[in-house]
Amino acid sequence: MEKKPYFINVGTGEVLEDKKALNFEFEILASEEDIDKLQELLEETDNSSQGSYASSWLPWKVYYSNEANQEYDYYLTEVYRTLHQLGTEETKRHIESMHILENGV
Repeated sequence: MEKKPYFINVGTGEVLEDKKALNFEFEILASEEDIDKLQELLEETDNSSQGSYASSWLPWKVYYSNEANQEYDYYLTEVYRTLHQLGTEETKRHIESMHILENGV
């Protein structure tokens, strides 16, 4: 399957084809199937972040005791794992420097 460059902004959940369209964080080489999977992960991350936010203002709740926080962390880690797998060498180095995939790439 043909792979082409895409430009990703994790914070906004955007997957762009035009490098000049917006500030982006990561460049990847991906097929349409890869992009579909990545967009699904970005949507799940966004959905789970909303559930996580609902309890974030409760000072007596420990972060990891909240199931919504665990779900958010899982999906965000999967986003970065996918970006690492599809990323350019610069993208891979950047993600490795973040130490977000400490439990394996």
